[in-house]
Amino acid sequence: MFYACALDSEGCGVNFAMVLTEMFDSRVNPPITRMSAVAYLASYLSRAKFLSSELVANIIQRLVDWCFAYCKLHDFDMNPQAHQVFYSACQAIMYILCFRMKSLMEVPRLKVKLIKMPMELIWKHKLNPLKVCLPSVVEEFLKQAKAARLFMSAELFIFDDLLEADLSKAFGGINRLDMFFPFDPCLLKKSESYLRPHFVRWSKVRTTYDTYANEELSDSGSEASDDDFVDMNAKDMNDYDMAGSVEAGLDFDPDLNKMSITPKSMKYGFQAQTEGRMPSNIRLSTTTESFV
Repeated sequence: MFYACALDSEGCGVNFAMVLTEMFDSRVNPPITRMSAVAYLASYLSRAKFLSSELVANIIQRLVDWCFAYCKLHDFDMNPQAHQVFYSACQAIMYILCFRMKSLMEVPRLKVKLIKMPMELIWKHKLNPLKVCLPSVVEEFLKQAKAARLFMSAELFIFDDLLEADLSKAFGGINRLDMFFPFDPCLLKKSESYLRPHFVRWSKVRTTYDTYANEELSDSGSEASDDDFVDMNAKDMNDYDMAGSVEAGLDFDPDLNKMSITPKSMKYGFQAQTEGRMPSNIRLSTTTESFV
């Protein structure tokens, strides 16, 4: 589907994004369908090179407006089980902006549009999405928002424990989608070669804090080049090479590489199965005990 959209970005590409948006927005659909739709939408808008910044900004606006209206109707304390769809939408907004914030802030009219969105009121609401959504997404989002001066009081959003809290674990219950990013990097080498020209890897994303770091380098007379940004995904298939490095105790900062979260054992198992050489010590499982 991703490849088909890439071949017809103005038609299929845009229509797919709008269909997902409508699926999320429709009250007729059950919560699991709406949560799945917004998870696909967030992953798609983040990873697709061929989608315009204008389209991405318009869809973010729709998601923010929906979340803001929801907050006005539900003046309650946070409850992951009762407000699954809301937290899914909040996480989708933050996830998209982790990938797209810098490109949106570079277009004056889109920057103004982004700043005028009532996101700050959503994050400060008693439903407290920042403490329920996936911590790695929240942390990266806040880091970029502060660098871009997206909010008037970004410091107020800092909270002590960015490790996965019980509230985050409860998000979604048995339908937990907080680690569900459908368009993570493809692990099938031949298929990936077709997707590569159209696909955004996190290692290639220029963040807002990269921008300000580069400005400081320029002010000091130094020039930043492409080589200054380490490509963690330079090899076609090293997403789980990175995972192994994390397990070995190496620290990656910024650490949004963790947003490629398909369980390591399932990655190895699926790849081996498709290539006809399933290792004897690996089996596919529908349960997910640990994530990168």
